[in-house]
Amino acid sequence: MIYLVRHGETTWNQAGRQQGHLDSPLTSRGVSQARAVGRALRQVLSDAGHINIESSPLGRARETATLICAELGIPSDDIAILPLLIEHNLGVWQGLTFSEIDELHPGARREREASKWNYVVEGGESYTLVSDRARQWLATHNTASVTIAVTHEMISRTIQGAYRALTPQETLERSHPQDRIYRLHNGQITELLADLSVR
Repeated sequence: MIYLVRHGETTWNQAGRQQGHLDSPLTSRGVSQARAVGRALRQVLSDAGHINIESSPLGRARETATLICAELGIPSDDIAILPLLIEHNLGVWQGLTFSEIDELHPGARREREASKWNYVVEGGESYTLVSDRARQWLATHNTASVTIAVTHEMISRTIQGAYRALTPQETLERSHPQDRIYRLHNGQITELLADLSVR
């Protein structure tokens, strides 16, 4: 059983900047989201026994994982850092807003939208390559143990798509809001809400 978690809101999320492999800190709302996810997981995993917790190596995911561990009573030293869970590499777009991308790389966003699955941002990677990483990661999780994976929106989208054998278009239509947990179990994906109002 896998629980997919997206990191909490960051300052660049707030500013509309593309993060990719770059990083920015969690906002106070992002910290609250991470804690709410931890509380929601504590409710559904109260009888789960051993829990594996894995994280992307990026700071925003590691901080989220640490906050979740605190809610679950798991030592943060137990977090396994896995490069396969890192976000989609957006190359030269990283750190830029959409308006800055349009100014510096005219027409590039339009070209990407026309062939989003295969388009490679200069210095980055395509969704095709991200999906390959998602399948590699899933291939290591074919046992009955419980895994919490703290990751990012685009790689989460491709993990969901690979898990359900979705088409590229169906995969691109998936999302991962920061107050949602996706449970992957018995070939199904179930959405769980992390309620910030519940303490």
